[in-house]
Formats: sequence, C-alpha cells, structure tokens
Amino acid sequence: MPLSRRAKWSLVALASLGALGLCLLLLLAVLVGPFASAKFAGSVELGKIVQSRGLFSVNQNHDGATEPALKSGLECHAFKQYPGRPELYAYFKIDPALKQRGTNAAMIEVEYFDADRGGHFRLDYDSFVETGKDQGAYTQSKEKVYLKGTERWRKARFLLDDARFEGRQNDGADFRVTVVGGQFFLRSVKVVRE
Repeated sequence: MPLSRRAKWSLVALASLGALGLCLLLLLAVLVGPFASAKFAGSVELGKIVQSRGLFSVNQNHDGATEPALKSGLECHAFKQYPGRPELYAYFKIDPALKQRGTNAAMIEVEYFDADRGGHFRLDYDSFVETGKDQGAYTQSKEKVYLKGTERWRKARFLLDDARFEGRQNDGADFRVTVVGGQFFLRSVKVVRE
C-alpha cells in the first residue's frame, strides 16, 4: 500500500531530525572529548592570603621567595631576587593525594602581570627525561612567554607531555616558574592532568 504524500513528508522530516541530532551528538563528542579525560589536579591563588586547592607555593625561604603585592588593583605575589641568582623563581608542589600514576600529560596555566618589556618566563618541571646533571628534575618547557610590557593581566598555558611530578626540585616542588628579566607578578597557577 503506497504512502500518502503527507506520510512521506513526515518520514522525511523525522529522518532529517534524527540525522541532525546524530550530527550534534558527534560534534559535541569531538569538542568535549579531549577534555572529558582531563582531571583537575590543583590551583593556587596568591595574595595577602594564599588560597591553595591541591597546589602549594613552596621554597619560600630560599630561591623561590615571593611576597604579597598589589598590581593594577589585584592582589598577587611579587618575585624576590635571591643573592647570586640571575633568574627569579616561584616553586609549586602538587598535593600527593591528587597525583596520578600512569599518565604524564599536563597543562599548567599561569596568570601573570605583563609589567616590563623584555625578558621572558618558562616552566622548569620534573620530567621523565633523565638527562643532564639533575636527571630531568628541572626540564625546561618548550614554550617561553616573552614579556611585552602591556601593563595587563594575562594568562599563559604550558602543555607538558612528559611530566613526572615526583617532587625532585627544591623543597619537594614539582615545578617552578622561572623568570629571566626584571620584576614579575604572579596571581594564580592551575594544573590540569589528563
């Protein structure tokens, strides 16, 4: 028995809606998929009061000393120069309870104030690359962020594919922000592991 014209249009409309729904689900899977396996591993906000959520600022009594500051109306920490060191550092340790075994991919986001033109910063992190005198404990990130003196708060992301994070840096730190240049202001650091 042949279908009426109205029934045919209804079937075509239903098939189109189904195909559209399937396309939307596939698009959502493609967009969200890479983040679905990401795990929050910790963050720290720096100011007069330091707010740690699984990530801690360490080595404050040596070459990683920072102090509370106010920049462009926001609380942060200013890096302090350590005698005999040309670079500025801030060290961070991930709570051992949040560390994962069997994965070495991580993204670290650094919120900083772009104060001075010239110079740059990078991450030095504990990695699986066991070369050099420190056996990979201070591996330099592939990315460097060049300072332009824009006088604005900015965020930089560092993608690591060989993070070890076994606390082999000073004071048991897993990574440090290393600055080559003048003054540097840091507001927050966040770590996401896959």
